[in-house]
Amino acid sequence: MKIKKFGNIIIPAVLTFLLLSGELQVSGEKLPEREYSDSYVLMEVSTGTVIRENYGGKRVKMGSFNKLMTVLLCAEAIDRGELTFDDILTADEHANSMQGAQIWLMPGEKMTLLDLLKGVIIGNANDAACVIASKIGGSEEKFTELMNSRAAELGMENTLFTNCTGYYDDENQYTTAYDAVLLLRELSKHTELTEIFTTRLDELKEGAVQLVTTNTLCHRYKGSIGFKCGAGPASGYYAAEGAVRDGTGYVCAVMDCKDEDRALALAKELMNIGFDGYTVVYPEISENLPASIAVREGCEAEVRISVDPIGGAVIPKGSEGRIEERIYLPSSVYAPLEKGDEVGELRLYLGDRLLISRKLRAAGAVKEKSFQNVLVEFIKFIVSF
Repeated sequence: MKIKKFGNIIIPAVLTFLLLSGELQVSGEKLPEREYSDSYVLMEVSTGTVIRENYGGKRVKMGSFNKLMTVLLCAEAIDRGELTFDDILTADEHANSMQGAQIWLMPGEKMTLLDLLKGVIIGNANDAACVIASKIGGSEEKFTELMNSRAAELGMENTLFTNCTGYYDDENQYTTAYDAVLLLRELSKHTELTEIFTTRLDELKEGAVQLVTTNTLCHRYKGSIGFKCGAGPASGYYAAEGAVRDGTGYVCAVMDCKDEDRALALAKELMNIGFDGYTVVYPEISENLPASIAVREGCEAEVRISVDPIGGAVIPKGSEGRIEERIYLPSSVYAPLEKGDEVGELRLYLGDRLLISRKLRAAGAVKEKSFQNVLVEFIKFIVSF
């Protein structure tokens, strides 16, 4: 997939205004006078560890952040083989009726999915989002059901979508900064979209439509994998950002800010905190863990122990050597045991902070002793004399 890049070009003011008219994304626009929460969450991608949070669970209006779920569902449809970037989609009357940011699709007009995605991601186009939604869901209404279903699967318990665009902050739509990073974490897996997300300028319709991203961090921040920023009268300014360096990734959602500079500055500060201050470690199981545990009243005297996968942990840089292992294991367990039954727990701490907790399990099954079992064993004992 190739995306055309541009050098320094001049975009007519009227065109820029039309591209951005769906939201208050341009410096100088006034948001309502009210209190803004500056809610945010910074999360490490591989472990899902929250590094920083401020009002992360507070419900806020989402504005065009909404479109990132539309993009995610599109990427997942491509993964399933239901769509390709080269597929030709057709705009309908509903898409043509969309106001705000748009790429001026006419009823019956055809465009590749790749170009529609560029319209949504770079240009925030509401009409392009509707074409994609109708293709996947059959209608925007059915697609919205898919959006909410996927949100539930991702654990976004405080999120509600009512359309595929987020246009003009539908009062019934809401999310939280924590739910937002759950979506960003999932979206970060789709590296095939990174080139679009990090494109600053592009064009459609042979140059008749020029796209300009408002997410200035996507082409300025080292390791950026992109995402989105914007604003609306109810949502305030938001910045949804992600970056990967040396195999470690962070995503952050900054919601409900009073101005664009504040949202972007917070996002950059949070990402710097992650990359500069933390590292991901993958502890190994120590030799202190017993290989087996005694079994009482069982047909076997002991059973081997298995450990759930340890995985990674996020810790401050320089503290790698201070991880403490604690094993919680009784001297024996009672039969019967099934393979996978919990017999203990392994915990890893950094000071008083619990990093990782994993179950210790029976690696095999052990039957309970019965009269018949005892009789069989006795007969075997006599025969062996």
